[in-house]
Amino acid sequence: MQVSSPSFLEERFEAQRRAFAAESNPPLHVRMDRLNRLLALTENHESDFVRAIDADFGGRSAHETRIAELFVVRAGIRHACKHLKHWMSPQRVATGLHFRPGYNRLWRQPLGVVGIVSPWNYPIQLSLGPALAAVAAGNRVLLKPSELTPRFSELLDHLVSASFAPDELSVVSGGVDIGQVFAGLPFDHLFFTGSTRVGRQVAQAAAANLTPVTLELGGKSPAIIDASCDIPAAVASIAYGKFLNAGQTCIAPDYVLVPARLADGVADQLKAAITRLYPTLISNPDYTAIISMRHRERLLAMLQEARDGGARIVEVNPGRERFDEGTRKFPPTLVVGAAASSRLMREEIFGPVVPIIEYDGLNQAIAMVN
Repeated sequence: MQVSSPSFLEERFEAQRRAFAAESNPPLHVRMDRLNRLLALTENHESDFVRAIDADFGGRSAHETRIAELFVVRAGIRHACKHLKHWMSPQRVATGLHFRPGYNRLWRQPLGVVGIVSPWNYPIQLSLGPALAAVAAGNRVLLKPSELTPRFSELLDHLVSASFAPDELSVVSGGVDIGQVFAGLPFDHLFFTGSTRVGRQVAQAAAANLTPVTLELGGKSPAIIDASCDIPAAVASIAYGKFLNAGQTCIAPDYVLVPARLADGVADQLKAAITRLYPTLISNPDYTAIISMRHRERLLAMLQEARDGGARIVEVNPGRERFDEGTRKFPPTLVVGAAASSRLMREEIFGPVVPIIEYDGLNQAIAMVN
């Protein structure tokens, strides 16, 4: 895929701004047509999306792409189509006595040109999800996918170019340099999904233009197990949520808090639950790989630091397969007793690694989370 230049990016932006000025509040039938074209794009090229994302990941479960991405986007488009007429209708608003005989109505109007910066972990859902909302609202959309999913980005650019005029919806490509130019454009709204570090930079770039920004950022999502709960059921749910997409999900359980003296038992149950889900790993097309060697090496470094700090590392590898530098897949790994100061407990893990930490009383667990 040819990388977009700053001049190309600015030309696309200006074309969309002119198009919006010429039609600043598209009627219902225009918006519905755009949504239907977007829906057809996802329905007619499902296999193409699955193959492209699998290639980008070096192994991505086709079921995960279909269920966690394509299904979600299509459901969002159908929901918007069903409710769009109501959303566009003016709503009565109560009028104070001191303003009568005047009256109030609420009209929802498009903003203009919306920029979307999407990440690599769910490339379809996190690009077309915000895009469908912006299109339904009557906006023009400029979309920049992650440079870590080049095959997906090339496919999306090709399909969008075939279905939409450049001044309706357009895809641009590039790395950090293009991302910086993109964030600095005077969008009417900017939507970013990604890390807190990059989100901070995006917000600073947008502030120069007073561009309103929506930041959907990562973090550490704890799972707290109470002694009174059905622990096997809880562990099964945690295993499913954590190892979907090999843990590369911003709302995946990041770490597990368990009552004192239960860590080893929970680790054993979690190991059994993972084995049921993934009896093999490297040879299993439903166990997703890590997006890049850099991210894989980051996970290895975090585990080594935890091991050096005295934590117990439990690698779940039921097939006893060899994980070497020839694969980007990473074995499900449990970490018992990681230090609070370790990177595992300070940074978002974003991979198939689960620290298990004991707590003494629910108040202590909440304090740890806070």
